[in-house]
Amino acid sequence: MSLMKHYRRSLIMAFGAAVLVGVLGSQAYGGRVGVQKKNAFNTKPVGKIAPWDAMSAATKSAGGKALSAIYEFDEGKWIYGVIVVKNHKVLEVAVDPTTGAVLESEDTTPDAEAKEMKADLTKALADAGK
Repeated sequence: MSLMKHYRRSLIMAFGAAVLVGVLGSQAYGGRVGVQKKNAFNTKPVGKIAPWDAMSAATKSAGGKALSAIYEFDEGKWIYGVIVVKNHKVLEVAVDPTTGAVLESEDTTPDAEAKEMKADLTKALADAGK
């Protein structure tokens, strides 16, 4: 999954936490039998570094200026999704919350971020009605 999707997913979680925790929280923790899929509702966050440490690691790796660090659950694990601006480009940098190591980096655009955010919010709202 792209870093931009990670960033959007974390923003959706922050935006819809009140709604989603009430609706999906009962499903994630409700006495279902069998193996549950790992998700942000049933997986304990782990991390030893602060957001500004993640931003520092991303800046050292990519250069430019870090704008934000979002702690998010992505592809079965917790990461920091750091947005960095460098030379009129937007980058999304994934940082390990335990070690501070940069996991991956990718170019993105404000339009691409907005499109992914809109899609994630639309999906979250649809899922909240289930």
